[in-house]
Amino acid sequence: MTKEYMESLKAIVDRLTLAAVLEMLEQISYKKAENLRNYCKDETSAKLWDKAARQIE
Repeated sequence: MTKEYMESLKAIVDRLTLAAVLEMLEQISYKKAENLRNYCKDETSAKLWDKAARQIE
């Protein structure tokens, strides 16, 4: 991970709170899983994104 990305992420966490960022990541992960299932027919990858969302939750 580059320093630039770390600084960007730090600024987002500072502005929104860590809890808000984690909640958004959870929602993004579930949506990614749904899209992989519905549009790409990739159940294997979808399960990995679901797992990531549950871990964040």
